[in-house]
Amino acid sequence: MEHHNKTPDYRGRLWNSKFIKKGDVIFAFFLRALFIISIIISIITGEYKLVPVSGVSLLLTFIPSILERSIKVSLPVSFQVVLLIFIFSAQFLGEIFNYYERFWWWDILLHSWSGVLLGTIGFLLVYILNTASGVDVIMSPFFIAFFALCFAVTCGVVWEVFEFTMDVVFSTNMQKSGLTDTMGDLIVDAGGGLIVSVTGYLTLKARRKNLLSRAITNFMIKNPNMADKIGN
Repeated sequence: MEHHNKTPDYRGRLWNSKFIKKGDVIFAFFLRALFIISIIISIITGEYKLVPVSGVSLLLTFIPSILERSIKVSLPVSFQVVLLIFIFSAQFLGEIFNYYERFWWWDILLHSWSGVLLGTIGFLLVYILNTASGVDVIMSPFFIAFFALCFAVTCGVVWEVFEFTMDVVFSTNMQKSGLTDTMGDLIVDAGGGLIVSVTGYLTLKARRKNLLSRAITNFMIKNPNMADKIGN
């Protein structure tokens, strides 16, 4: 922990308006339509075990909207698109079209992706709390990076519990080979989170501009009042 007497000027650290990116949110509606169609087809063909998978996937696409309405946090469009593509790849292609069985590397790819994505979210959360809270105690770059890693691994554990619950309750096969699949997924999740943690640590130490700093930039531009909310 490092101690400072003054509140840090968070606005000039890593983000700048030139990093604003645009995206197309119509993809969200397209993705939801695909999951609704898959639910209907699963019912018609008698593949009832795919119904809860499609239903949960459909609900996951509303995460950005839920965040914006419940806690008044807006995710950059680029981040929303990345999140929706991940849901589409994991649930629609992976579970419904059985990409996990057809391509041995599909599960590894997606869990690596999720580790990076969750690590970025964890890093973003603790970094903003650290720089915009107005608290005199400022967390070190190492602690922020370590929190991001822990956040990614914890979310990975929660997902594995979800997969186990779906397999037990709805007789799905989300865990594939059981313990081996679960442990492999957690190791890959940790690897993805570690990449973000190391990148974030080097970013904070050297004040570099990279993809992680741009993610922070986009988030702060979308939520200009976030610092005031945290400070209050």
